[in-house]
Amino acid sequence: MQPASKLARATSLPSSAPIELGGGLAEKPSAIAKFRDGRLTDVEVLASDGTSFRAHALCLTSGSDYFEKRLDVELWGCTAGQPLYLPEVPKQGLAACLEFIYTGRCAVADEAELIVVLEAAAYLQIPPLVDAAAKAMRARLSASTSLSFLAVAERQSLSQLAADALSAAARLFAKIAATSAWLSAPAETVRVLLASDRLEVADEKAVYSAAVKWLHTQAPPPAEDDALALLRLVRFPLLSREFVQETVHNEPLLRTVAGRQMLSNSVFDAQHGDSVPRRMGFEKLYCVGGATREGKGDPTFRRYDFVTGRWEAMASMAMADWGGAAAVLGGQLYSMDNSADNDMPVPAAVERYDPATNTWEAVARMSVARISPAAAVVSGKLYMVGGRNDGYDHISSVERYDPEANAWEAVAPMSTGRRWAAAAAIDGKLYVVGGAQKHSTDGLSSVERYDPQSNAWEVVAPHPIGKIYASAAVVLEGKLYVMGGAEEDGDDGELSSVARYDPSTKEWEEVASMSTARRYPTAVVVDGVLHVMGGWAEDCDYLSSVERYDPESDAWVTVAGMALIEGGVGAVAGFQYALLSI
Repeated sequence: MQPASKLARATSLPSSAPIELGGGLAEKPSAIAKFRDGRLTDVEVLASDGTSFRAHALCLTSGSDYFEKRLDVELWGCTAGQPLYLPEVPKQGLAACLEFIYTGRCAVADEAELIVVLEAAAYLQIPPLVDAAAKAMRARLSASTSLSFLAVAERQSLSQLAADALSAAARLFAKIAATSAWLSAPAETVRVLLASDRLEVADEKAVYSAAVKWLHTQAPPPAEDDALALLRLVRFPLLSREFVQETVHNEPLLRTVAGRQMLSNSVFDAQHGDSVPRRMGFEKLYCVGGATREGKGDPTFRRYDFVTGRWEAMASMAMADWGGAAAVLGGQLYSMDNSADNDMPVPAAVERYDPATNTWEAVARMSVARISPAAAVVSGKLYMVGGRNDGYDHISSVERYDPEANAWEAVAPMSTGRRWAAAAAIDGKLYVVGGAQKHSTDGLSSVERYDPQSNAWEVVAPHPIGKIYASAAVVLEGKLYVMGGAEEDGDDGELSSVARYDPSTKEWEEVASMSTARRYPTAVVVDGVLHVMGGWAEDCDYLSSVERYDPESDAWVTVAGMALIEGGVGAVAGFQYALLSI
């Protein structure tokens, strides 16, 4: 572990309410009282500024590996009676560590002192206090703390705290770049952030401005090669022509021969096939459609903010929808709408949502009237599969949408008509699982796979649970997960089962069941984590709960804070959501 003093003296963070740290083991009340009164102490400990603290060797050695080694009988025997001087530990840090050793708890004044305490605890080798301080830091990551907490995490090799702090810094980049903390950030931190796809910025101009601002404030200035290496992380082809001409070309750092060459190379690469991805920021969870308890379609559109832990209402759809389908294509969300009362399907309207502008717009309608189809994206095209037509037949037809042409085209139909099927794409192929069969709502066990290259369907291994419809399907780590659903029509028969298909082995396997049986659930993978939400429970009880799956432990955990609530009174917003991430 690294010493605490350097960062502790340099850090300046805003004040906040006292921070309580716990998790340690307390000494007996009599020992704590003697510590407070300074009675029967046999060790004097001096902080870096010479502040003296009296303590008991037995208590120190039981709570700190550092003190146990320092006060070893043989070593201590030679210097007994002399103070222990700790030049690397400030008095605030030492005071908090001693309090924690005796009582198992301590209070920290603010975020700045929290850094001092964590590094003091690391130096004195008090793992429970290090863990408590790191946990408190993770809960207080903000634009004013992320870079400082990242620095201490890297010095102390706290990988989880470092990952969380870096994630927060990317998420809050626009605010951080406007602070003095950005100007004093280490070069490696600046490099990692500028290279990140996760930067949450309005446009690439913000990234360019932050890079130039940081470079101009460094003393001494970086060498030209180092400066250009940093500027090379800016995605220049994403900048507007006007900004490049008026600002970039006039930047002194780029008016050198090497600077001009770097700009020229970046534009040339983009024009000759090297794609330049936009900063995608962090995936956000969107919930579109669903039905209210009154059985009406719900036009409300919601987004879950992982930073605040709250749902927020976004721009509503033009049509209320509970029997449609939705998917994400090209960073935009497509929702297929049905008639507002869901009585008879109409030639299905399709709306497209742009998260950058928080607006919906109509796109080309599908040619086939269908209700309760399945939707998935394969190789940049949106597929709508099956459903029910206006004659109440379960159909096998499939349509494909090309966003460039704003047009739908029919592709090869499935071998079986199915409604309420689940669909997902793996390795450029479309999988459709289960669904309700024609003129019935009994489930199907069959699974079909579509290959766009050959425009043909083939039957693959059936679902291991058997007949199933109204389930959810997503892909996680190259495998297809199918969750919940029902086996047959009626007010019971909901399933909590989960099955996983591996395309490399062409086999299914059952994994841990969800804690709640769900018909019409929805599922999504956000930042590599599988979430399942909503649906119908037994006796048509609508669900708002959310569960999260961990493949390593093969276990589901209820995510209480994400439950979707309508009106703040606990009413379930609906079922048959489309739960998507962008």
